[in-house]
Amino acid sequence: MRLIKFSVTNYKVFKDTFNIDFSKDSIAILTGRNNTGKSTILEAINCFFQKESRTKTIPNDCFSQKNNTIVLKAIFEFEEEIVTIVKKYKAEAAPTFHDEKGKEIKNNHELKDTLDEILSNKPFYITPSMLPDDINSLIQNIYTEIIKSDLKKLEDFDGDPVEDKETYLLAEEYSQIRNSYPEFLRKIKVKTDELLQEVSGAVSDNLRVLFSNDHLSLKVLGGESTGFSSADILKSTNSSVHIDSLKQTEMPLTNQGTGLQRMSLIYLIQNMIEKKLMGENDNKLLLIDEPEAFLHPEAVRALSRSLYKIGEKMPLMISTHSPILIDLSERHTSIQVFRVGEKSAIQLYKSLSDQFDESDIKNIKILNYVDSYVNEFFFADRILIVEGDTEYIAFKHFAKQKNINLHIIRARGKATIRTLMKILNQFNSNYDILHDVDNHAKHSSATLKAQLTNCKEIFKLNELRNVRIFCSVSHFESAIGLGDVLNSNKTQTIFEVIHDPSNNEFHSARGLIEMLFDQIIKRDEEPTLSAGFRRIKSIEEYNELFTELIDRKTLEEREEKRREDAKKENEALSPQ
Repeated sequence: MRLIKFSVTNYKVFKDTFNIDFSKDSIAILTGRNNTGKSTILEAINCFFQKESRTKTIPNDCFSQKNNTIVLKAIFEFEEEIVTIVKKYKAEAAPTFHDEKGKEIKNNHELKDTLDEILSNKPFYITPSMLPDDINSLIQNIYTEIIKSDLKKLEDFDGDPVEDKETYLLAEEYSQIRNSYPEFLRKIKVKTDELLQEVSGAVSDNLRVLFSNDHLSLKVLGGESTGFSSADILKSTNSSVHIDSLKQTEMPLTNQGTGLQRMSLIYLIQNMIEKKLMGENDNKLLLIDEPEAFLHPEAVRALSRSLYKIGEKMPLMISTHSPILIDLSERHTSIQVFRVGEKSAIQLYKSLSDQFDESDIKNIKILNYVDSYVNEFFFADRILIVEGDTEYIAFKHFAKQKNINLHIIRARGKATIRTLMKILNQFNSNYDILHDVDNHAKHSSATLKAQLTNCKEIFKLNELRNVRIFCSVSHFESAIGLGDVLNSNKTQTIFEVIHDPSNNEFHSARGLIEMLFDQIIKRDEEPTLSAGFRRIKSIEEYNELFTELIDRKTLEEREEKRREDAKKENEALSPQ
């Protein structure tokens, strides 16, 4: 059983029907600006699984329109079968469950057992504002899963009684309890039924007199036992979590700080899964609303590692504002990233395949340490990869000035550009690239050939994709008319270029940067670029930028080598 689709109507911010489709093998990550409904989606999914009564149901203020019905529709995959269950809420009434055709699911409905199985598998739900009762309920839910798993192992035990004697004895004892329990109840029932028969006769006499009807009678029938199950044990078990520290011992988890509460619960789930204490978790859903809330950055990174381990074993859905949570160096977990809109969750990204080699993984891990902002592309409208700090500073300035949601990734080298392209390609992203050609006359022919190869490798990763590649000739500073600038002066120089309009020396450079920025932003128009910049549409265009220079440098180097060889030969022949 796996939740693959969900929709919500008339619930809080979702006045109209809101839909979301889940991939069954991915961690689902909900992104979006504040107040778009990310938390509400998780809350609605959790509500779907709750068993409620008229007196204990969702508050009236959850109805977007007071006179309309809240509708939660969930579609599950059971092996080869697709099952649709609809839950409806009306004000001041207990919720009801319906099949796809609108028929209410009651005791005689063909989906009754399926519905019971679904509701018995309610999610683990963790929020930033959990009350003590919510925490205790979740702890009990976790403990219940462990008990259910242990009892199932005892029921199905087929191991060797000698090698696993302890489990064998527990299985035998459990079997005896299950078999003796119904007989024990029957013995009690005999005496109870005799008392009930007497009570029924007395009440019948009273009714006949009261209503002057000699045919009235009442019977109280004792219920029949259907046997003993794990549910009977679970009803009588309670669990709790306490924290010990240097200053205090045996303090309930509910009395701790919010960050410690949340990490304790997530680590509990992770470790219980790893130790296989909760059986098969393929169908158990974990919902976490803003897991990064109340945590310092290093704790968020630790949390990310934990979530990926959980995501290997069980369905996981989170809402987040934190790019740190998304660790692209993890190979094993597929990621499905949504942006929550008004009527649907738009899938922005879904990892397609594992296409990173060891060098890429190393680059990604380095980026994780020094540039956590890389993952912000999951949250942006537009994406641009640039090679150096100068372009990054300049474009950041204009993006802020023009109020454009552009995420700029600073690669600091062509090798990392290729790694970043693989990341974005894996998530089927649209993006642009600006890199230096580095066809500078000061380079040797070998260096120029290497730079040409680097450029071509970038282009090859672009094939059959909606990616635009721009380049600076020979580098960004040169392309905007500044010439060669010492590395130590680049940051200061670009800062003056973009922040000092009164400086006429940089007027032209500032205009060229802004023109380039505007052309890159206008994705639906063919860019008109100044002489220092090119848009690359074929590998041959790189050849045009390098071939003549490489040939000239090769001839110069040959001539230089010829002169050196001649000089050495003359020195060898000259008398000492």
